[in-house]
Amino acid sequence: MSQLAKLQNTFQGRVLNPLGDLSTAWVSSSGRANPDIQLSVYTHAYSARLQEVLANDYPVLLMAIGDDQFIRLARDYIQAHPSQYYSLRDFGQHLPNFVVELQQQDADYRDMPWLNELTQFEWTLGQAFDAADDPVLSEQDMNDVPYEEWPELRFILHSSVHHLDLEWNVPQIWQALSGDNPTGLIAEHDGSCPWLIWREDLVTRFRSMQPDEQLALDALREGRNFSQMCDSLTMLMSEEEVPLHIAGLLKGWIAQGLISGIE
Repeated sequence: MSQLAKLQNTFQGRVLNPLGDLSTAWVSSSGRANPDIQLSVYTHAYSARLQEVLANDYPVLLMAIGDDQFIRLARDYIQAHPSQYYSLRDFGQHLPNFVVELQQQDADYRDMPWLNELTQFEWTLGQAFDAADDPVLSEQDMNDVPYEEWPELRFILHSSVHHLDLEWNVPQIWQALSGDNPTGLIAEHDGSCPWLIWREDLVTRFRSMQPDEQLALDALREGRNFSQMCDSLTMLMSEEEVPLHIAGLLKGWIAQGLISGIE
C-alpha cells in the first residue's frame, strides 16, 4: 500500500470512529490549530451531516421527541450503523429496528412505546415517494380483458404500495405534526389496524383498510389470481358476494393508481 493510501485509510478510520485510535502523529502540527482540533473539524462535520440526513428523513420524529432526544438517538444510530452507501438515501433504513433495540435497553425509550411505529411509518412514506415510476393500469385496460380470462388474471402492484400494521395512532400524530400549523397529539393505543401507503402521481397517500381489503390485497401481493383472491374472502362473506366485491376493490385500486399491470 502506498504512503498516500495509508494516510487516507488512517484519516477515514479516525473520521468514522473518533473514539478509536487517538494517535495524531500523522497529522501536521505546523498549522494554526493543533492536530486534535484539526481532526475534530472533520469528525464533527461527518457526524453532523449524517444527523442532517436523519432529520430530513424523519422530520416528524424530530418534532415528536425534540432536538436533544433526537440528537442523542441520531448519534447512537450513527455509531451502531455507520454509513455503508455511496448514496445517503438508504442510510436511515435501520432506524425503526434500532429503536426497538433501544427500547429493550433504555427506560427513556420504553416510555415512548409508539416510537418504533412512528419511525416505521415515516420511513415507509419516504420509500413510497422514491419508488420507481411504474406504469398505472387504467379502467379501459380492464374493460379490454375478455370475461373468460378473469379467473386466471394476476395483478401487479405499483412499486410504491406498502402495507403496515399499526397499533398506535401514529398516522394521526404524523398529520398533526406535519401540517402548516403543527399541533400536539396524545399517543393512543388503538389496537392493530392495517394501513395502506402509496404514491399517487407525485403525492404520497395513506389510509386505513378494512379486513376484507387487507386480505384481498395480501392475496394480490402474493401473486394469487382473481379466483384465488375470491377464495381468500369466503371466510368473511358468501361465495356469491365475493366476485363482485373483489371487482369493486379492484376498481378502487385502479382509480387510486395502485395497480401497474396484469398477467
